[in-house]
Amino acid sequence: MSYDIDYQKGEQVGCSSRIIIADRLFYIKLFNIGPSRFFSGDQQGVIQKEISKAEFELWINILADNKSDINAIQKKLTFGKKY
Repeated sequence: MSYDIDYQKGEQVGCSSRIIIADRLFYIKLFNIGPSRFFSGDQQGVIQKEISKAEFELWINILADNKSDINAIQKKLTFGKKY
């Protein structure tokens, strides 16, 4: 599985990071206080809708090849800017 996490492109749209997994695009917005927010995007980088954490994790589990990829993705996502 290939994935790309880009913190700068996420910040350009007011989020902490952008992640592309396979052909799916997601944005994550981290907060110092309160739960994170998750969004799905289209291939042009436009945020389409907010999704639940459970739905985001479901997609990660579907698209990831193995548990170590899932853990690596989740860890890297925590390094984004906090709002």
